[in-house]
Amino acid sequence: MSYSVFPSERDSSQVKKADWLIGLALAALYFVLLACTLDIGFPRDEGFYFSAAEQYSKWYDVLLEDPRSAFKKETVDKYFGYNGEHPAFPKMLFGLSWRLFGDFTSVDEQPEARVWYDGGAPPAEILPWLRESTAMRLPAMLMSSFLILLIHAFGTRWFGRRVGVAAAVLFMFMPHAFWHAHLACFDMPVTAMWFLTAYCFLRAETGGLWWALLTGVAWGLALSTKHNAYFIPPLYLLWWVIAHRHEFGISKNEGQLAIKLPPIPLSFIAFLVISPLVYYALWPRLWHEPIKHLKWYFGFHAHHVMYWAYYWGWLYTKPPYPLGFSFVMSAMTIPGPTVVLSVVGLLGVMGEWIVRLLGRFSSAMERLASAFPRRQRGVLLFVFLNFFFPFALIANHKVPIFGGTKHWLPGVPFLAILGGLAFEWVLVAVKDLGEMVPGLAGKRVQALLGALVAAAFVVPAMYDTLHGHTNGSTYYNAFFGGYGAMGDHRMEREFWGNTAFSALPWLNENAPTGAKVNFHDTAWDSIRMYWRDGLLRPDIKSFGDPRNADYYLFHWHKEFLEDEESVRQAMGTDVPVHVVAQDGVPLLNVWARRPKPSGTRPARLPLATPPALHMERLPRLLTGQVGGSSSEKEEEP
Repeated sequence: MSYSVFPSERDSSQVKKADWLIGLALAALYFVLLACTLDIGFPRDEGFYFSAAEQYSKWYDVLLEDPRSAFKKETVDKYFGYNGEHPAFPKMLFGLSWRLFGDFTSVDEQPEARVWYDGGAPPAEILPWLRESTAMRLPAMLMSSFLILLIHAFGTRWFGRRVGVAAAVLFMFMPHAFWHAHLACFDMPVTAMWFLTAYCFLRAETGGLWWALLTGVAWGLALSTKHNAYFIPPLYLLWWVIAHRHEFGISKNEGQLAIKLPPIPLSFIAFLVISPLVYYALWPRLWHEPIKHLKWYFGFHAHHVMYWAYYWGWLYTKPPYPLGFSFVMSAMTIPGPTVVLSVVGLLGVMGEWIVRLLGRFSSAMERLASAFPRRQRGVLLFVFLNFFFPFALIANHKVPIFGGTKHWLPGVPFLAILGGLAFEWVLVAVKDLGEMVPGLAGKRVQALLGALVAAAFVVPAMYDTLHGHTNGSTYYNAFFGGYGAMGDHRMEREFWGNTAFSALPWLNENAPTGAKVNFHDTAWDSIRMYWRDGLLRPDIKSFGDPRNADYYLFHWHKEFLEDEESVRQAMGTDVPVHVVAQDGVPLLNVWARRPKPSGTRPARLPLATPPALHMERLPRLLTGQVGGSSSEKEEEP
C-alpha cells in the first residue's frame, strides 16, 4: 500500500517543505481551537499570575522612560517582588501581551473598577483588541501551539511523517492538556520548552555547533519558565552514558591505564555556559543577590506545602502518597483510544529492545532484529526517558502530588510519540491485511481503511476534548465511566477553583444588588479578572466570611465537606439554589441564605456572557464582544 499523502519516509527536500507546512497547519488549527474555547474559568494559580504579570508589566514603563534606573535593585525589588517562587519570564510575557492588547475598564466610567487594578487604575491602552484575560493568556496559547509544531517535527524527523502527524493530533486532543493550554500558567509553556530542548539536543547529536548552541538557549528558556527543567541535564547525561556505553572503556598504553570516553556532546558545554546566561538575563530577581534568591527559591520548593488529594476513596493529606499516581491518573484522564495506542507503542519499543538484545545471542533473533528500521542511535531510549522520568518523579510516594495531572505534563508529548509509533504499526497491519485479502488490496480501499482507522482513534478523543472543555481538568475517560468516574470511583472532581466561572451567569441573573458572595476556592485575583472581563456584575461583592455571606459557592473537594456543612447550617438551608455539573456530576453548589437576601435585581446587566465554541464568532470572542446584557437572548448556534 502506498499512502501518497502520508508517506512514512522522507526522501526529498520537497517532502521536508511539506512537513513544515503540515506542522504549521496543525499548530494553527490548535491555536484556533484554543481561541474558540475560551469559556474556561480562572484557576487559583492563574489569578496569582494575572496579578504578578500586571505588576511586572510596569517595569517596561521604567525601561522605556529611564533605562538605567530599570536595572537598579530598588526598581527590581519594587516591580518583581511578588511571586518570586517562580521565574519571571512567563509572567513578563503575560504582562507584555496584556499591555499591548488588553481592552481595559475605564475607572472614570466605573469608579468601582479602581480596586480591580494594581495602583488603582489600568495603564493606557495600546491595541485594545482582546479581553484582559485573553491578552494575558495569549503567550501560553501560542507556546502550546508551538509545541504541536515541535511534536510533529520530532516525530516526522526520526520516525516518519505518519508518526509525526499522529503524535501531534493525539496530543492536540487530550482534554487535560487542552484545558491547561488556555491558561496564563507555566505548565504548558514549560512542556513546550522541555520539548524544544529535547529536539535541539537530539539534533545536536548529528547537527553540529549551531544545534548545540540552540540547545543551550532552549534549556535556558526552560529554566526561565519553571523548575521542572532542572532535571533535564542529568536525564540527558544518563541517556548519553547508556546510548554510548560501548564507547566507554579502559585501555593500557605503555603500561599506563587510560579511560576511553566518547566525545563529550557540545550541548553539555552549552548547558554549562549559555543556559545560565539566559536564565540570569530573563529573571530580574537574579540580577542582584542571585545566590540569595536561588537559595530561597530552592528552599521554597524543597519544603512545598502538601496539598490534599482524593484518590480511590482515600483523602491523602501528607506523604506517603500512592505509588504510581501519575501513571494511574494518566490512564484515567487521557482518552481511551490514545491510552491504547500509547501502551501498544510502549510495549512495542520494549519488545524491540528485547529482540535486539537477544539478537546478540541468537541467530534467529538477529534476523528478526534486522527487520527493524535503522534509526539514529538511542532515539527510542531518548523518547522513553523523556516520557518516563516526569511520570516517575511524581509517582514517588514522597513527592507532593498536588492533585491534577499538570506536574508530569512534560512527559506527555513523548507518550504521544509512542502512540504515533503504534498508529504507524496499525496502518502497516492494515496494509498487510489488504495483501492477504484480495478485495482490500486496492489503493482507494486501503486509503478508506486508513481513514477509518484514524477516525476510530481521533474522533472519540476530539469529542471528549471539545465536549467538556470548560471543565477539562475534571475529565476521566470512558474506560472508567467518563466524568461519572469522579463519583463512581471516588476521585477528585474539581482541582483548581475555576468552576465558579460557570455559576456567574446564574449569579448575574438572580443575585440582588450588592449581594455578598463567598467564592470559596476561587482566588481574589481571579474574581478581579471576572469583573474586569465583564463576566461578573460589578455590584456583586466578594465576601470573605462564608457564614455571613448571602451566597456560598462550594467547590466539590472532599477536604472541604465539613466546611460546607457548617456553612449550610449557618445559612439555614439544605438545598442548593444552583448546581454546576458536568455530564450529571456536580462540580459546584451555590448555597443561598434563607430568607433570600434583600435587595432588588438590576433590570439590565451590562455583562459579557461566557463565550461559546463557534468558529464564526472567533473575532468577537477574542475581543470579549460576545453576547450582551442578560435581557438579550443570544442566538442559538
